[in-house]
Amino acid sequence: LWRNRRRTWLTAGGIAFSVFLVVSFMALQVGQYDVMTENATALMAGHVQVQNREYLEDNRFEDTIENASELLAGIRATPGVASVAPRVEAFALTSVGERSFGAQVLGIDMEAELETVRFVKMIKAGRSLAGAQDAVLGTVLARNLGAGLGDEVVVLGTGKEGGVAALVLNVVGLLETGMADLDRVLMLAPIDEVQAGFGLDDEIHSLIIRTDDVEESATVVKALQAELPAALEVRNWEQVLPELKQGIEVDRIGGRIMYGIIMALVVFSVVNSFIMTVFERTREFGMLLAIGMRPLRIILMLQWEALFVCLLGIMIGLGLAVGLTLWLMEIGIYLGEAMQDYARQFYMPDRMYPALSLEALTVAPVVMLIGTQLAALLPALRIRGLKPVEALRSE
Repeated sequence: LWRNRRRTWLTAGGIAFSVFLVVSFMALQVGQYDVMTENATALMAGHVQVQNREYLEDNRFEDTIENASELLAGIRATPGVASVAPRVEAFALTSVGERSFGAQVLGIDMEAELETVRFVKMIKAGRSLAGAQDAVLGTVLARNLGAGLGDEVVVLGTGKEGGVAALVLNVVGLLETGMADLDRVLMLAPIDEVQAGFGLDDEIHSLIIRTDDVEESATVVKALQAELPAALEVRNWEQVLPELKQGIEVDRIGGRIMYGIIMALVVFSVVNSFIMTVFERTREFGMLLAIGMRPLRIILMLQWEALFVCLLGIMIGLGLAVGLTLWLMEIGIYLGEAMQDYARQFYMPDRMYPALSLEALTVAPVVMLIGTQLAALLPALRIRGLKPVEALRSE
């Protein structure tokens, strides 16, 4: 290895650079995916949702979850469940004075929502729900209605039995999630009032569940599917937010292509390095062949050399990548003001934090180890055709 130190260090440096880039960027991707998933699910959707199967298919108001109180108690006792928030969802006409606009009326339990999601904390003005007649409007809906704090809003809709549902509520807060489509239609009200106004008994439309760990949501889904009635559909965040899952998969594929190109370039440089090794050491190999050493033993010797060069490069690359990642995990990468709106659109904060994972720490080293061995083997096979007399005469 140290006969030609420059070549050894250049080869190991190329491997180290490849490992450093791949591990660092994979850690950044994993951290980005974790943040995206957590922010998307924590905003409003939760990690797991439970609804009536027919409600998911047709979105009809009358397709409710019955005996909600009993189901809530059972779900809260399920291992892995951190909190559960019941919701009643209705589309109705909201009016303030002479102005009327359609709205999605969301009947919620404020305490349960605060434990489960964070969109209820995004109050721009006023306060959150506290009294029985309180209402919180999305900022765009409030502007369209011309409503302000303290105004009275009339809600008219259709009850479960087909009759007229009516509510009169007081605006106590304005909600701004940063998502215009949601702020344009959303109205929050106490779940008891919405149930009474729309003719529901112990019935709801959705159960929003937060698990102890988003990675364990699939396990919680299986447990709930075994316990809950067959008429209810249990979905984890991947089914509730398929566009997020697809976006992550597309980005992961793009990253793997880029990593593959980087590692392929480094492997080709290793091939070139060992081609030069075989040519420069032809006399040495001829001498070894002349004294009786078999070609396979010489090839094996080169494979060992390639292994140790690769391990040297892997150790250097991993050391640099892990050190950088641990540092960035503490301080984060600030995206800047220009990226804040874009980041919010994709459920990301204004800082990105990488995260170490087994995949990030093993993929690049394993691929480079295999690639380096193959790269060393290809030129080494030339040794099988060497004739000792001719090899000894080479310069």
